[in-house]
Amino acid sequence: MPSIKKFKRKIQLKILDDEFLEVIHESTLKILQECGVKVYSEKALKVFSEAGAEVKKQIVKIPDYLVEESLKKASKRFILCGRSPGYDLKLDGEHTYVFTNGTCTTTIDLETGKRRRSILKDLIDTTILADALECIHGYYPFVVPSDMPEHLHGLYELKTALNYTEKHIMLGSTSKPEEATLQVKMAKTVVGGIDELRKRPIISAVICTVPPLVLEKGGCEAAIVFAEAGIPVRGMSMPLIGLSSPITLAGALVIANAELLSLLTLVEQVKPGAPFMYALDPMAMDIRRGDFSPSLPEATLLNIAGIQLARKYELPCGDGFSSASKVPDSQAAYENTVCAMAMILAGADVISGPGGLESYNTLSYEQFIVDYEACRMILKLTEGFSVNEETLALNLILEEGPEGNFISKPHTLKHAKNCWIPFLSDISSYDTWIESGRKDATSRAKAIVKEILSTHKPEPLEPEIKAELERIIEEGDKLIPH
Repeated sequence: MPSIKKFKRKIQLKILDDEFLEVIHESTLKILQECGVKVYSEKALKVFSEAGAEVKKQIVKIPDYLVEESLKKASKRFILCGRSPGYDLKLDGEHTYVFTNGTCTTTIDLETGKRRRSILKDLIDTTILADALECIHGYYPFVVPSDMPEHLHGLYELKTALNYTEKHIMLGSTSKPEEATLQVKMAKTVVGGIDELRKRPIISAVICTVPPLVLEKGGCEAAIVFAEAGIPVRGMSMPLIGLSSPITLAGALVIANAELLSLLTLVEQVKPGAPFMYALDPMAMDIRRGDFSPSLPEATLLNIAGIQLARKYELPCGDGFSSASKVPDSQAAYENTVCAMAMILAGADVISGPGGLESYNTLSYEQFIVDYEACRMILKLTEGFSVNEETLALNLILEEGPEGNFISKPHTLKHAKNCWIPFLSDISSYDTWIESGRKDATSRAKAIVKEILSTHKPEPLEPEIKAELERIIEEGDKLIPH
């Protein structure tokens, strides 16, 4: 049976009151109606025009009623399905699911510790790791394989993920409709046809807007392909705060919200009721140097506010995190942990981030395990604990009294299964740690990765399905512009 562990949240963090969320919403409607968004796709322009938006050249001004109508149409609850139903993720607003980081172009080699270009083997190995770990709930293709043709990397990422995990797969940002069409074709090959895929979408797709206020051609048309096929779209705005958005967080939030609601409006006009996820992935600026990072507090605050807006709209939401550190060190640990905790406590349905360094650019296998352990701890914290007659254990306390011992009692054995068990953390004594080889967390993480990769065997696809996926990639070589 599939192994996956889900945590139900009982704690939620808020930074904006409802009245301020409404101010953001009304300001967003004003921008969309009076300023509009620039749309580079003729196909998308036609959709907007036929829906009642004002289209002049490439500027689309969207009336507020059309945005509100689209928000009402969007699916409020849906399931990110796994190849095996045991891995299905119900987006119900009560759980947070952890996905891997994504689209890293650089990898810190597990053996040498040196930076190098990411390759297909990294894609395979990270998929196997994600498949093995019970608190990694889905796979976001971790790297861009430099040893595969650039125009086909999206197809190779999906083919690899389908081959090495049964969990839900969230595609990296698809930028061409031809690529989207073939990714849909791959997914329906695995599940047995387009009707089955619509019932059980085993993939979802990230579509990025372009701050400020731009919907680019390829992303728009890929979103249309996915919407028509019933594939959930995760719209993502990635403002550089102070450069592609105002430096004030309220202004940055309005810009990002306008982009996402314009993309949602497009998707819902194409396919009413289409599943849509709301996501921000901002970067804040170090004003001394002009460098940007997703791990600075302003970016995290914006993420929390975005999650609150998604909750206002009753849309599932998902954000990402990554450290700016270049190596798996203390900076990477505290930045990723703080960002992950903030987003989980705020109520994100999906977070993607474990293992990411250098602001989403670099994969570290060791950091992946460190971040995984941190996410497990945070998810456990969000469950809180229950107070009732059973958990108070008054009769047992009265029975044992002063100097009593509880370790062998049936009550202890009954509830021990609920205790959190360390996966990476070493809580042994100093002497035991010395005797065990004085291994720090990074060394232990490296050993865990090697153990999983040498022992875990994902459930394979049928040979004829594998062959068809290869054929689709050959088709893509002819169809996808390059």
